[in-house]
Amino acid sequence: MPILFALAGATGIGKSELSLRLAESFNAEIIGVDSRQVYRGFCIGTAQPETASLQRVKHHLVDFLDPMETFSAGAFCRLVKELLAENPHKNFIMVGGTGLYLQSLMLGLPKIPAVPEGIRAELENFTQENGAGCLYKMAMEVDPELAAGVEPNNVKRLIRIVEVFKATGRKLSDFQKVREGGIGNMSVFWLQRERDALYRRIDARVDQMLKDGWLEEIRELAKTVPLSAPAWQSLGYRELLQAKNDSEMALVVEEVKKKTRNYAKRQLTWFRGQMECIPVDMEKNPLQKILNCI
Repeated sequence: MPILFALAGATGIGKSELSLRLAESFNAEIIGVDSRQVYRGFCIGTAQPETASLQRVKHHLVDFLDPMETFSAGAFCRLVKELLAENPHKNFIMVGGTGLYLQSLMLGLPKIPAVPEGIRAELENFTQENGAGCLYKMAMEVDPELAAGVEPNNVKRLIRIVEVFKATGRKLSDFQKVREGGIGNMSVFWLQRERDALYRRIDARVDQMLKDGWLEEIRELAKTVPLSAPAWQSLGYRELLQAKNDSEMALVVEEVKKKTRNYAKRQLTWFRGQMECIPVDMEKNPLQKILNCI
């Protein structure tokens, strides 16, 4: 199989540079496993690979999708399978932190009954009237196992969790335990750091993104991309756009850091409960650890 292994880890853990070195070691290309990095133009705030990285190693499923389009685990699996079929002799490494995509590729997609459109419309209206926080609370009530790994502002995925339960009386996480069409297991290396160290890295990365022009990127995107576009659900984009002055901006930046830390915590929880991984300590020569395991 042309996929050599997957490199997974929480946001800010240090996947990017390690993945480049591994790809160069195996003469491999990188397939992104990230639900946010797919959107064209939403670069800095989603930590898309920089130009220098793209020149070192070819990347796939990064910065290619129109911001108005939705993306799903099913679409991800289809595109990866097409890429593999078209390049049977190339080596690939999967890199990212969207565990649901990786799990769906390996195990297959669940067979879920169709949901009446009226249920989704009802939930969309509920969210508009009450906010994403109330929708998140509802999702946690009907399917806490799955909702725990979802960003509270990811309305699309939260609605999916709730609508399946309302339509079938069963949890979406139960349906996901019966799957078909997967490509089979692969080695998944889970990158680890001490929790406080990870959180410090996240805070520093948000500061660096702002220095790199994240706010300018957001304002330019707002000129051409409607705020209803799915891409705006990427963490931090809406929040920073709405800040009206320097004092508000300072508060928003701290909130973005907090939300990003919380997101990393949910990633840790999800991978710990949903996927068998080989732990790799980022402080103890992770490159050599992985090379020794392949």
